[in-house]
Amino acid sequence: MLRRIASPVAIRLQSVMTCGLTPKKLALTLCIGSALGIMPLLWGTTLICMALAHLLRLNQVALQSVNYLFYPLQLALLVPFFKLGGWLFPWGPKIPPNVLTTLIKNPGLSSLNILGWITLKSLFAWLVTALPVALLAYVILRVASGRIVDQSISH
Repeated sequence: MLRRIASPVAIRLQSVMTCGLTPKKLALTLCIGSALGIMPLLWGTTLICMALAHLLRLNQVALQSVNYLFYPLQLALLVPFFKLGGWLFPWGPKIPPNVLTTLIKNPGLSSLNILGWITLKSLFAWLVTALPVALLAYVILRVASGRIVDQSISH
């Protein structure tokens, strides 16, 4: 009975996930979704994915799925992006080493100011690191998908 229910659901899900995905769009979806999935911006990646999927005519469900798949990695990379951003961009207020306790103990505008600087610096660190990697991955995936398509046509 489970197979009778699960099989049509799986077929429909596969249809929704692959709808309109050419090899080029699949590579773009994977690269954008993974890059945005690790973006150190906890509240905005879903909205950014929605806008990019609309602008680039990508599969919304597939892009959001890749984005959400990377959510645990996003959480794991928050502190490294914070630290890298502070190291690469030393301007602005000094970020205390125990940021979380400082933010909790001092609620208000000063904490909001520190949080804003942390977010800005970590976003710059993400731009410097994740975007070039995503671009390189896109080029590699495009070349690989082109070769796979060429091989399937020749056979």
